[in-house]
Order: sequence, then structure tokens, then C-alpha cells
Amino acid sequence: MSIVPLAIVLALIPVHSSVGADAPIDEQFQVQQPSGPGFTGYLVNNTRSLVRMSTFLATFKSDGDKITGMKPCSSLSECPNQFTAQMADINLTFCNNALEQNCIRGVRVTDVNTNEVSHKYTPRPELTADFNAKVKGNESVDLPSGGNPLVVSIPAAPHAGGDLYLIKSDYYATRNSPASKFKLDLITNGIYPVTIEQGSFQPGGPNLNPKAYVGQSAGSNKKPAPPYLSGFIADPRCLMATKTVCIAPQPFPENLSFGITVRANQGFTSWLYGRLANPVVSITDAKVDQNAMLINIDAEPVKVPLVYGWVKSSELPAPLLEKYTQDRSGGLYAGQNRKGPLSEVSILKGLSNSYDDTGVDEMMSWMPLLGDKAAAMPSQWSFQTLVLGSEKASKLSKCTTTAKTLSGLIFTNASVFSSGAPTLDPKTGSLDFKVAAPHLKPNGDLMAGTYDLVLNSTVARCIYGFTKAPIGATVSVVSNDGQNQIATTVVNEKDGFFRMGAYGFGFSAPTIKMKITQGKAK
Repeated sequence: MSIVPLAIVLALIPVHSSVGADAPIDEQFQVQQPSGPGFTGYLVNNTRSLVRMSTFLATFKSDGDKITGMKPCSSLSECPNQFTAQMADINLTFCNNALEQNCIRGVRVTDVNTNEVSHKYTPRPELTADFNAKVKGNESVDLPSGGNPLVVSIPAAPHAGGDLYLIKSDYYATRNSPASKFKLDLITNGIYPVTIEQGSFQPGGPNLNPKAYVGQSAGSNKKPAPPYLSGFIADPRCLMATKTVCIAPQPFPENLSFGITVRANQGFTSWLYGRLANPVVSITDAKVDQNAMLINIDAEPVKVPLVYGWVKSSELPAPLLEKYTQDRSGGLYAGQNRKGPLSEVSILKGLSNSYDDTGVDEMMSWMPLLGDKAAAMPSQWSFQTLVLGSEKASKLSKCTTTAKTLSGLIFTNASVFSSGAPTLDPKTGSLDFKVAAPHLKPNGDLMAGTYDLVLNSTVARCIYGFTKAPIGATVSVVSNDGQNQIATTVVNEKDGFFRMGAYGFGFSAPTIKMKITQGKAK
């Protein structure tokens, strides 16, 4: 029996027209139905991809290649003693004491004009009590405690809908026997301005009904496969929802930087990537045990271009038509048989939170069809862990393993970007990273790109074989036609991290090239 991966399959539900035209809110953007069958749509939007699941713990039992049992649990004591796999998504809560691990130590907000910092916030657990999503943790097997969506009031950061914020830190982990500890697969973090609305809504979150899994394929030793934990996308008006409560997104206020401190014993010894600008990062010993650390990240939110539109399938370029004729994945918006002729169905394709070079090429193929223009510009503040598993990153892996703390961070406002860490070009010695987005904002103005690379100084010196003497860097932006672009760049080294940034460059698919240098020793 193969190791069961932690994976989420989300059932798309049809959504309706966007919010009123008088006061459009990009964070509340909604997909529209096509006019009927015969259309193919495309959507690139990870604004909501990090908030889809609430806390859960699920246990699977299989026999051969079939799932024979599944049970959701609120604690390990409720779970069956014998299982094939356990998987969990733990929405981290605030730390209860100085010894607790894998929890949120605090949040803060900084006025970027005055540098005044406020650490004041008030948890509002009563607003999300209806989610009823709690798991009692067990530190002996590295399972944190998880709770309902964490909503707080931050008086120093009022937004258009009040002063409430959703603080979403998800700890995804699995194990395959009662004798093993949970292995962390992914940590995601986000801060979202929100309002809490009462009414009737389409609930989202994990599908914890055993009937959805028993009898399904459990995979084989040769090819890892399901069980996957499926889920439902919440009401399109909401980031998260129950039948009666909606956590609705709002725009970020301007001129404020937001920060979070996470106390963790796993997951922060490789790379982070996400949607932030002007990040300030520090890693300190949490003084709980030898593995625990405090991760402090402060940064400004960024507006990320959302790509979206429908076209007649018959008008797709030949490469896309061939691709989508074979690949029928995506949201089915018209027709009954997704495997039938494209003229009889309408399927929404796209990307939410998993990018690679193929995804960059796919989006670029759509740009002429969509006017090379973003459909909306929702603001985001998010980051997540990244495991160096790609072949491209192999040359960096040997150096990142030498750093027993965070190796690097990558942040950009691009719609899509290369997967993994930057690629080291052996010919030029530059760290290359490809990004892509539409040329134009929704109003027709030119899009301006942002990119930050925060690299552990030890890792930087290892990559290039440098000594401890001061090092510098050059930053360049090369367009997809090979032309150098003019961009504002930032280079500095502080607190054990080497920061390089490029701002104000244009899209469609430029490559950011950063080369670290060191002068001769005096």
C-alpha cells in the first residue's frame, strides 16, 4: 500500500455575477456563467485558495486497492487505532502559553509613514463558533491543536468594512501508522480584511462524509493515488462559510504593513513564497526545544492581477484546443458529459495555487484571447512553505540543507511564476526567476511588477563559494523578447538575510536575474 498523500480535491459550484457595478470590490470578484455550452474559460486567482479548508482530522483504512473505512475525528482518542493513513489540516490558534508549539504568537500592524507599531488585537471567537471545526492536538506525535477560523479585531487597521481580520495559518500533515509522528507537508499563512455576515450561504470546507470515500481507489505501490480528501468551495460571496455565517473579504487599508509571529518546530528550514511586498524577516530561537523557532514576517499587501474570461472553444488556438480536448479537468459550467465534444460543454480551466513553467506558457497563450488585461486586482497578504523537490532546484538543495533555518523567501505580485526556488544559471552565475502577468490593469493602465528575494546569507555564500566578507549583487529584468528593462532595485544584507528586490518592471513574462558578487579581500 502506498503512502497516502495529503491532497485536496475541491468540487466547483456555479457562481453568479459579480458585486454591484456601482461599487466593485476586487476581493469579491466572482466568475460569471458562460452563455451556454461550447465555451472554454480560464481563471488564474489564488486569492481564496489558502482559505478553503477549515480544521479537520481524518483517518483512512484500506484493503488492497480499495478504501474500506473513513472516519473524521476531533481528537486522536476518537480515531481508530488501526489505519492506513491519517491526514489533517489544522487551522492554528493563538499560543496558550510559552511552551506550546505550532501556534500563532501574535499579530501586529505598522504605519509605513510613521513607523508606529500596534500589537493590539482582540480575538472574536464568538463570530465563527458556527464552524464547529476543532481538533485536540497531541504534541507527542507533532499534531497541533486546531480551531475555528480565527477572526480578530485590529483597531489600528480600520478598513472599509470595519476592523475585523481573518488570520489563517494552516498546518497540513499526514502519517501512515500509529507508531509514527505526523509529517508536515505544508504551512500556509494569510491575513484578510473581512466582515462577518449573517444569512443563508453555501457552506464550504472539507467533505467529511465517509460515504464519499468507502469503496474508492486507495492506489497501489507502483503509483501513489487517492484517497484524497475532497472538499467544497464556499459561497462565492465568502472566503469561508457555514449555512448561516459568511466571512466576506474586503480591501486592505492603504499605507499599513501587517505582521505575524508563528512559533513552529517544523516547516521553516527551506523556502517560503507568497504575495507580499517590502518584507522584513527574522528567525529567532523560541527557547522551547532545540527545533522550535519564532518566525516573524512583516510586509505590505500587494495587488495581484486576476486573469479571467470565456471564449468559444472553436476559436481556441490549435495548441490550446488540442490540450483541452485531451484534458477535461476544471469546473463544469454547461453540459452534462465533460468527456463529450467541446461544443457540448463549457469548462473553466486555470490555476489557483500551483505554478510552474508550463503554467506560465499556458497563461501567455491566453493573453491575446483576453486582451492582455487583468479582470480584477484583489489585494493579498499571504505566504507558504516550499519544498525543494524539483530538478531545477537540485543545485540549490545542497546549500539550503547547510542552513538549519529558513533558506529563502520569494514574493511577487505576478499572476503566475516559476515553481520552486530561483534557478541557478551555471553560465552567468545568476539566480533566475520567471514571472508572468497581463500587460494591463483592468482600467487600461500598464501593470507594474514587484519581486523580492530574501536569501539566507549562509545559503548565498554557499551557492557561490564566498567567504564571510561583505557581498553585493546586481539585479536585472529581461523581457521575454530578450530586452533589458528599467526597474527600481533594492539590495542589502541585514540580520543574516540578503535582500534583493525589483519594482516597477513591465509584464508579460520577464525573467528576474539576480547575481551575487564579492570583491577581492583586502
